Parts: sequence; C-alpha cells; structure tokens
Amino acid sequence: MFGKLCLFCCLFPMVLTAIAMLGSVIWLRKDMNKGAMGPEYTVSDGVLNTFSMTPNKTLDYDLALTITVENKLSINTKIKWEEFETIPVYEDVELSKVDSAPFEIIKVDKKELKPSYKGVKQMSGNVDASKAKNLKLVDIVLKLEAKRKADTFWHFKVKNQLKYVCELKVPTKSGGEKFESTKCERKK
Repeated sequence: MFGKLCLFCCLFPMVLTAIAMLGSVIWLRKDMNKGAMGPEYTVSDGVLNTFSMTPNKTLDYDLALTITVENKLSINTKIKWEEFETIPVYEDVELSKVDSAPFEIIKVDKKELKPSYKGVKQMSGNVDASKAKNLKLVDIVLKLEAKRKADTFWHFKVKNQLKYVCELKVPTKSGGEKFESTKCERKK
C-alpha cells in the first residue's frame, strides 16, 4: 500500500513540472513569433541634417535616427540580437543600409541605437526634384530586420527572424519641425 502511494507522490510533482515547462515554452515561442509581448521597436528621434535633390534627380542626404529597442517580456529572459539591419526608403528607393553590432537585453530593459545614414543616391521613376526643395517634413519608411534568439529561465531557446516597418515623418534641420516618436509595426 505504501509503495503505490510513494510512487504517486514522486511521479505526480515531476509530471506537473514537465507540463508547466512545456506550456511555458509553447507560450513563449507563440508570443515571440507573434511579436505581441516580445521586443518593441520605436524610432524616438530623427533629423535630416542634409536633404537636397539636383534637377537630374540626385539625392544628397544625411539622416540621423535614434531607435529604442525594448524587451517587454516580463519573465526572466535574455534576448540576443545576432543581426539588426535598418534601411531607410525614400520614394521607393532604398538609401544606405546600417548593420548594428550584436547586442543583448536581459529581463525588462531597453537599448538605444543611433544609426546614421549618409550618401548620394540617384533617384528613379516619377520623383519630382522641385518637390524635394524647401521641405520641412520628409516621409521616410524605415525597414528593420532583426534576427534574434531568446533564452528563458529554464534554458529553453527560441530563435526567429522578423521584419518591421516604421513610417516616419522626419524633419529637416532647417525646417524647424519636431520629430514625433513612431512605433514600428511588424511586417506580415
């Protein structure tokens, strides 16, 4: 009689622990892939120090941004970004690409990245060079791609690669407008 009761007392807690661990892994994987509770990307500041276009549609630009990456997972998680790539797009033309060095955020915390994009780009299509003159706010789409992995408190690993888009209205330095903080949305 005591042998069966003792066996139940030993196995029941192990089965419950295994179910709880499996449930938390499934929950974490689902939420990180949804991006619902995972890291949040916000462009908190930006300015176009230089933005001019010649009559032959050559764009000269100097864009500075501040991107805040925030870990929203409340559990004891370490998220490491192996790759973090950003590309600003103006009038459907990709400007320059910036790859950030790998970084990590442990628990609920945030990291600020300050990518800078500078260059000269030949524009194509129906871009009106005269429209780019005297602009105060410039519509720029920021493409963001993040390849990351997470380690949970039970040492389970979750890996994913997600793409985000940030629709920005970036003020020119001479325009006098103020930048509005913009949250990036996950691409479907």
